[in-house]
Parts: sequence; structure tokens; C-alpha cells
Amino acid sequence: MKGKFLYESAGSFGIADAEFSDKNVILMAGPCSVESAEQMEKVSKAIAGHGLKFMRGGAYKPRTSPYSFQGMGAEGIRILEATCRKSGLLSVSEVMDTRDVAEMARHIDILQIGARSMQNFALLKEAGKPGRPVLLKRGMSATVEELLMSAEYMLKEGNRKVILCERGIRTFGTETRNTLDISAVPILKAKTQLPVIVDPSHGTGRKDLLLPMAKAAIAAGANGIMAEVHPDPDNAKSDQNQQMNLDEFSSYVAGLRDFCKRLGKRLA
Repeated sequence: MKGKFLYESAGSFGIADAEFSDKNVILMAGPCSVESAEQMEKVSKAIAGHGLKFMRGGAYKPRTSPYSFQGMGAEGIRILEATCRKSGLLSVSEVMDTRDVAEMARHIDILQIGARSMQNFALLKEAGKPGRPVLLKRGMSATVEELLMSAEYMLKEGNRKVILCERGIRTFGTETRNTLDISAVPILKAKTQLPVIVDPSHGTGRKDLLLPMAKAAIAAGANGIMAEVHPDPDNAKSDQNQQMNLDEFSSYVAGLRDFCKRLGKRLA
């Protein structure tokens, strides 16, 4: 029955002067992990230099191996916040623990719920309370309906600023890190007016596929794209293969901007 769930009536919204709409494509870019103040400053200058508004950076990192780099934690949040304030960017970072939600909401503009946490229902409820926008990533084995139900947990807590993110699902394919489900974009947009963005970096794990998959996502109606960029990807502490260097990022932005213009959209 139509109207049974809050996501069916939840609408789009803006953050600061960045509006999620069918005419805007929001690009959220930055490194997989915050590693140092110098690293973040270099990336922030590149992002701001292209007239973009959002910078992502992981401080708490959910890794498959407990021996992999787990992020800088609170120090990483401090660096990300300081960098974004200096450069005039809005920050995006993942929260993994219910105990960190309130504190991170004081320092980060958009809280991210990662794919591995999509059905951490205690975390979803807590993330719905501060009123900060929340970027919710689809779990690697989750259906579209399960993604929407996870969003419902936060909507039910009173937070109507939820951004849905398709970031690839696990299939039998081996050519890419995940299988990027572009069909999820129009399906989600038919079910809700919440913003829908796509993360080709995690969706493919290959930086040579980032531009064509971003274009496909935009053509399918995505309101935004997430992209990973690092000053020195070969020596990054996580996800080296999917992060662009600064020159590659410049070409990427130029390609996206031209594509958006052809579609009557604006890259922001």
C-alpha cells in the first residue's frame, strides 16, 4: 500500500548551497583514508580548485583483515574537519560505532554508514538522532528493498536527510571488485525522492573504469558520484588500485563536467 513507509514520501534536500536535484550532479571526492594533514591539504586544494564542495575521507576503516590499516580514528576526524574548514569544503566520513555518532556529528557534515554496517540497526537508529545528513551505502549482498528498510530506520528517528548510495554488490564476477548495479538507480528513484548517488570506486575497484561507470550512473539518473583521489595512490594505506592521482582526477572532473553539460546538468 502506497504511503506505508516514510521513504515513499521523503523528498530531496540540499546541504549548505549544494542542492540534490535532477539538474545537479554532486561529486564527493577524496582519499579512501585520512593519512596525514599534508595529504588532505593537497587533495582539498584539488577539489576546491575544481569548484566542488564535498570532501570524503575515512578515519574509521572497516577492513576485512584485522591487520590492515584501520584508520587514524579521532585524529583523522580532527584532520578532516580542520582541512575542510580551511578550504571551505563539506566533510563526509564513515561512522562505525554507536558510541561515536554524537561526537562525529559535531565535527563532520555528512555521516556515512558503510556497506558492512548497513544492517547494524542500533547504529542506524543512533545515526538518525543528531539530524546530520547521512549517506547510507548499500550492503554488498543487500537487495534494494533492504537498503530502503535501513534508510527507514533513520527516517523513523526523524532524520529526513538520508542519501542512498549504490556501491556495488557481490556476484560471481571477478573482473571487478564488485558488480556495480546501475539498474538500482532508476529503481530507487521510482520508489523514493531521496537523493541517490553511485560509488564506482568501490563498485569496480579499478580507476580505469571510474569515468565510464560514473557516466552510466549519471545517465541513469544518479544525483551524485563518489570518487577516490590520493596524491600518491601507489603508496596509499588502503585501496591503491581504485584511487586516482591528482592529474587523473583533473581529467576525470573535466570528462564528467562535459558529459553533464551534454545532458543539461551541472557538476557541483
